[in-house]
Amino acid sequence: MIPFIRNENMKIYKRKRTWVMVAIVLLYVLLQIVNLRTAGEGTASDNWREQLERENAQLGLEAAEPDALPIEIKQAEKQILLNQYHLDQNTPPGTSGWSFAVDQVRNILFAASLIAVIIAGEIVAAEFASGTIKLLLTRSASRTKIHLSKYIAAILFGLLVSAAGLLASILLGGFIFGFDGLTDSFLYVKDQAVREAPALQALLSGYALNIPFLLIAVTLAFMISAAFRSATFSIVISLLVSVAGFVIAIAMDGWAWTKYFVFSHTDLTPLLYGNPSVDGVTLGFSSALIVLHLAVMHLVSYPLFVKRDVV
Repeated sequence: MIPFIRNENMKIYKRKRTWVMVAIVLLYVLLQIVNLRTAGEGTASDNWREQLERENAQLGLEAAEPDALPIEIKQAEKQILLNQYHLDQNTPPGTSGWSFAVDQVRNILFAASLIAVIIAGEIVAAEFASGTIKLLLTRSASRTKIHLSKYIAAILFGLLVSAAGLLASILLGGFIFGFDGLTDSFLYVKDQAVREAPALQALLSGYALNIPFLLIAVTLAFMISAAFRSATFSIVISLLVSVAGFVIAIAMDGWAWTKYFVFSHTDLTPLLYGNPSVDGVTLGFSSALIVLHLAVMHLVSYPLFVKRDVV
């Protein structure tokens, strides 16, 4: 199995467009830093107390609007508590390379997942469309091994790109905002109270708890790629579903029906550093829903790949 996975990885990394897509993730990190610096964020001003008090007053008014969405109210209440914590502790808010990386980890996983979707969307369909699948089948390998090696290679690619993006956010953020924040605490709101966690713990756990989005997106693309010969069709449909699912999960956060919407469970961070948006959601429930969707997609893609005619 390992030689086949290595072979698939070689085919992925020898393409120039693969490295272009990796560079896009790194460029995204740089643009986020530029955006923060342009907006004047990242360093505390002399009148930071007045700024936080004004921000809390504004957030309170926005949360009280009759047409405010649940997600807007939730985010406003959370930010008010965090701002008030800084005021009570007389500690100005600031940004370091570590806190910047913690804030960006979900977006980095999202960007890396979309790039991995492109790889997964063509990794099977392109083989059948070009006829190169015949060369693989002439080797002493079963279709099961080929199927698993391609899937594992796509997942490993997504993990590598996301890890590279995370490392870039630490290094670039550190050069701009400083590396001194490693010993600082990551502040989060749980049960209407501000709590603290080590920055490194928040960074690593945040990365791990967002991997389910990568798994769902890549598996979906792999399933569609196994079902159709067109790599373009597989990539476009997979990207549309993944982006739509990500946006809906954020926009509809807190709605009761999202309890059964798998993309609402692809970020498990609130279960550890916050509260679930819907009552009854636990780590076990979210994990079971994710595993169920992964199993269903594999039950669709595997028979299609094994039984597909290569003539």
